[in-house]
Amino acid sequence: MHMRAIAIGLLMTVSFAFGLAQARLEKPQLVSTEWLASRLSDPNIRIIDARGVLAAYLQEHLPNAIFLNTETLRVSRGGIPGHLLSPERLAEIFSAMGIGANNEVVVYSSAEDAFSAATYTALALIALGHTRVGVLNGGFEKWKAENRPLTNKIPTLEPQTLTAQPNPEIFRTLDWLQKYLNSPEPVQLLDARSPQQYQAGHIPMAQNLFLREMLRTEGNVSVWRSPEEIREKLKQLGVDTGRPLVTYCNSGREASQLWFTLRYLLGVEVQTYDGSWVEWSAKGLPIER
Repeated sequence: MHMRAIAIGLLMTVSFAFGLAQARLEKPQLVSTEWLASRLSDPNIRIIDARGVLAAYLQEHLPNAIFLNTETLRVSRGGIPGHLLSPERLAEIFSAMGIGANNEVVVYSSAEDAFSAATYTALALIALGHTRVGVLNGGFEKWKAENRPLTNKIPTLEPQTLTAQPNPEIFRTLDWLQKYLNSPEPVQLLDARSPQQYQAGHIPMAQNLFLREMLRTEGNVSVWRSPEEIREKLKQLGVDTGRPLVTYCNSGREASQLWFTLRYLLGVEVQTYDGSWVEWSAKGLPIER
């Protein structure tokens, strides 16, 4: 009986490990360092290093990671900087990087940017219709702290074909905001910037939910808080997740972290304002302090 229990335990352990290794990204989500480590040898996986500093990437990065600076994904429109490129142009960029329609993509960045570069890259992929994407929980720092493999070898990948299938429901425009800020049930705005920036000036009726509040410290690294902790923070702010909810920041990148967190950790219906504070203030629209 004792030997049988041991055998069953071993079988369950092997089955769990096999399941971890075989898990597939079918929709946007956070992924763990353990999960990614189990998939490193999978030729279908594409890993993006979105830390944005080429020198740091050249020194060390995750095996097979492709370098990306998020500014590659943005353009000025009508003089206003920071707008996400069109889905078609984004598809060209990711195709050139070696990402095809069937590839699963994992993006990581750093706790220095509160992982917003990773979530912004994920947002760009989701906006063009590629939803097989994960964001690495804990980013580069957690991977390194766990003594997982790093390299300075640059991968060589053939360009792939990625066809844009735009998802416009991700975004809210300036015109939309102006209309619904003054409606009987006004849109709820969440400002992802620091309290200092928020207090210096923000869009009327916006509430401050600093993106770093989505994270907690685990050992010496930052990781996402649990969904329960984040829901409690929303409750403290008086946020009604059943009403229209839009995130913004200075130019859209930090807001993507709140958007990704609320949408894919909590399952809350939420959009993001791509133009953000840069566009709002450049247009000379009303502000609160």
